[in-house]
Amino acid sequence: MKFRAILSLILVTGVIGFGITSCKKSKACKVLVIVQDSLEEPIVGADVRLWCDDIENPLCIIDTMATTLTDGTAHFQFTNPGILKVFVDGDPEGYVELEAGEEVEKIIVRP
Repeated sequence: MKFRAILSLILVTGVIGFGITSCKKSKACKVLVIVQDSLEEPIVGADVRLWCDDIENPLCIIDTMATTLTDGTAHFQFTNPGILKVFVDGDPEGYVELEAGEEVEKIIVRP
C-alpha cells in the first residue's frame, strides 16, 4: 500500500511538472535570413529589411533592419505571426511568413 502511495505521488508530480513546463513554450516568431552569392558563400554586411505593407495591412507597423553577420545570416524575432516583405540592400526579395513558435528560414542568393 505504501508503494502505491509513493508511485501515485511520483506520477502526480510528474504530470504537474510536465504541464507547467509545457506552458512556457515560446510563441515568438523567429526569422533567419541567409544571404549568399551564387557559389553559396555568405555575403557579409548586407542590409536585410523586413517590412509589412501598410497599404495592404494598415494595422501593421513593422519595419526593421539587420546587417548580415560573418556567416551571411540576419536574425529577427517578432511577437505575432504575419507576412512580411524582404529586402536586401534595398532590392525586393520576396516574402516571409511568420509562424508562432517557429523559426522560418529564407535563403537569398545574390549575384
